Amino acid sequence: MTTPPMLRRPAPRPLGTDPAHAEHGAPVARRGELAMAPRDASFLRSPSIGGDTQLHVAVFTQQYAVGSGMVGIAAACDPVRILLDEGLFFGAHELPKSRCRRPGCRTLFEAADRQHDDLEHMRAYYGLQERHGVRLGLAVRVRRHGRPGTVVDTAGRHLLVRLDDEPRPVRCHVTHAMEYETGPGEWAAVAPITHDGAPAPAG
Repeated sequence: MTTPPMLRRPAPRPLGTDPAHAEHGAPVARRGELAMAPRDASFLRSPSIGGDTQLHVAVFTQQYAVGSGMVGIAAACDPVRILLDEGLFFGAHELPKSRCRRPGCRTLFEAADRQHDDLEHMRAYYGLQERHGVRLGLAVRVRRHGRPGTVVDTAGRHLLVRLDDEPRPVRCHVTHAMEYETGPGEWAAVAPITHDGAPAPAG
């Protein structure tokens, strides 16, 4: 069985993370979903990019081919040679006609579409933003049965979480034994939803 592309990569990190503190190839999460951006033309020998208007899925790079491996945010299809314009990020599920079709980007764009649909459903159904101030998404820090980890992907109505002490992601129900980080050192334990859509009573 082939490992999904998201699970072959380091855990996503939020946009705004210092690239020096992110693993090479880790996807960039913008508002809890994969991000994309155009090429940064200022790093080309010629400042004109002509017809290169493609948008690339954003990943952190520790190996950009300037100097001895500059850090930054690069294209998933070529994180060594294509640095991205960090002032022009979009959600990777947007603007489908402008997407890069090279393998590294293409597989993550497919993941982004699936994740967007999954997350939109989970956000609407569980209402964690309204009930607990939690926005579901990639790169969100969570605790499952008290064990910390990071949301790395979705699987239908479930989250895939890479626990800090376990290499393989685990499939997690959105509300069962889950806490979500809402700020530095702040965690929200979330309540399940009853069958009629109302929050279950505490206790």
